Amino acid sequence: MPDRVTAPRTLAEAVASLDARAFESPRVLDAPAPSHRPGARFVRFTVGSTAYAVDEAFVTELDRVPRVTIVPQTPEWLRGVTNLRGDILSVVDLRVYLGLDPTPASTGRMLVLRLPSEDFALGLLVDAVDSIVTIDETGIHPPASTLEGALAPFLRGMALVDDRLVAVL
Repeated sequence: MPDRVTAPRTLAEAVASLDARAFESPRVLDAPAPSHRPGARFVRFTVGSTAYAVDEAFVTELDRVPRVTIVPQTPEWLRGVTNLRGDILSVVDLRVYLGLDPTPASTGRMLVLRLPSEDFALGLLVDAVDSIVTIDETGIHPPASTLEGALAPFLRGMALVDDRLVAVL
């Protein structure tokens, strides 16, 4: 009897289990036609063994993990608040949000995110910031199955970037 294959239930499982061949199509791998609008720029970062990307327009700054003041009665993933040049930022530890060990202050990085329509910014702790990448809109594909987990509501899709699957938030 063949082994039963189960669908991934979390974003990390989906990224780990996807077959890169599913993304091999002329639209993704070929250079865009001259009349085609170039792709958007994304900041690629890692948390655990998973690669993520967020639109560069939302990232205002990249910094080391700052000194954080703990706020009582908040979820564990809310590391606390910090003062960044007069702006008070809530600092979210993405590793803890995903059920992993906390981001080490000595090696982690903080992305400062701000939505264009919002007045506040947020510090997001990640393991590493890898690079700025360009992803064409046609290269972002919906996940192969319905995902559950903390980041599932924020997932735009999956993309193949430099031969590595990236979850686009």
